[in-house]
Amino acid sequence: MSKDTMVATVGFSRKDTLTLFWLFETQTSARYPKELTDAFLVQFPGHPIGYDYVARIAKQLEQAGHLSMSLMDGKKYYVSTSSGSEQLRLYEEQYYQRFFEVTLVIDRMYYYLTKIGPAPENPTAPLDEAFRPFLAKLLSVKDVIRYVALKLSQTRPSFYMAQVADQLDDLFGWSPSNGYLYLIAREMEETGLLIGHWPDERRTVRHLKGTDEGQMFFQTVEESFAERLKDVRSHLHAILSFLQGSAKPQ
Repeated sequence: MSKDTMVATVGFSRKDTLTLFWLFETQTSARYPKELTDAFLVQFPGHPIGYDYVARIAKQLEQAGHLSMSLMDGKKYYVSTSSGSEQLRLYEEQYYQRFFEVTLVIDRMYYYLTKIGPAPENPTAPLDEAFRPFLAKLLSVKDVIRYVALKLSQTRPSFYMAQVADQLDDLFGWSPSNGYLYLIAREMEETGLLIGHWPDERRTVRHLKGTDEGQMFFQTVEESFAERLKDVRSHLHAILSFLQGSAKPQ
């Protein structure tokens, strides 16, 4: 894996996480794949991973020059090289803050849906534009929009999509682009989840209201959203946990 590829692609996939775990765990001592597999399962409970895959990632990192391999008692031990240390440093400098900020948004969403645990801090500023693609990789943005829109439809006789964006910003510190908001709004109308109308000939603000179909669908999208949040939140906190000692939010 080249330096440029590492910086461009590291994010939230299992391969990326395992790559970072190898680089992190081998900074001070050599590790062999079975040992690292067991450590990964402890660090990331609920994210099973096979020994063969762990060994294959180690081999790829060795070929890229980020790990060095030696044989001891018939086992392949790997230790980070200077190149591996540099890759980890680059990650910490360029990506840790993104994990941290995106996790705050996820925590707010999770608490809003479940009321489990302590309430996270309220947003004081919107999520940085550079961090938004990371969030889009984690969640179904479509489900987030549908959830908030349908929830608004239960408490207001009518609403418009700018109010959905305001809710997302106020509650979570993030909202998607206006273009995508209105795309989903049109889709919700076409599928009968919402009914819309223009209040005047200027057609500047389209008013929306809920339907029986939308009320019935709300529970489905809420359950899907909550389940995804639970998995994503667990993964993010696990990553932050093992990086916290060497990378701090600025």
